[in-house]
Amino acid sequence: APIRGAEKRGVEGFAKGIGKGLLGLLVKPVIGLSDAATDVMIGVKGSVEGAGERSQTTSSARLRDQLRPRRAFYGRDRAIRQYELADATAAALMMRTRLATEQYLSHCDMGGRVALMSVRQALIIGEDGQELLVVKFKQIASIEVRRVPGSKEDPQKMVWGVLIILNKPRNNGSEIEVVTCEENDIAIELAAQMKRGIALAKSEE
Repeated sequence: APIRGAEKRGVEGFAKGIGKGLLGLLVKPVIGLSDAATDVMIGVKGSVEGAGERSQTTSSARLRDQLRPRRAFYGRDRAIRQYELADATAAALMMRTRLATEQYLSHCDMGGRVALMSVRQALIIGEDGQELLVVKFKQIASIEVRRVPGSKEDPQKMVWGVLIILNKPRNNGSEIEVVTCEENDIAIELAAQMKRGIALAKSEE
């Protein structure tokens, strides 16, 4: 996963992670990435593939030169923090979704999926670039993490899930949205980030 790669191997590790996750999302036609951003990510891929042919120092320097997307600004105040490559990449991805006009808050790397949080809502994108779920924070009553059935085909298999309990039913009658996660720590992190978004939304009321 991109973020875990960054924690273990720095810039190069994150770039390799992007090759499996965010890079695939960033270049999906359904999202319609701009030419400039596409060039950046192509540079990432090229640098990663050629990394074995260069020294570690040269590789890292080239990656930094070619990869760095624009700095992310956080929250309604567009706060400036120390540059984080993962956040900058997620913010660039968010600009190609329905959240493009909103301020970036945070993101959660879910392996094959990515959860993007703006100051108003959460959006989960699948590995094929499809928008799987969008929910406004003001519509959420509470968030829970618990074990849930993995699928209709195999209800006996239990996985970790984030339960999003809504203030009122959606148009389809659903009062709860369930986001399944491969690992408990991913579910906990996603729930924590969504709770921060809920708290922010309430503070603006």
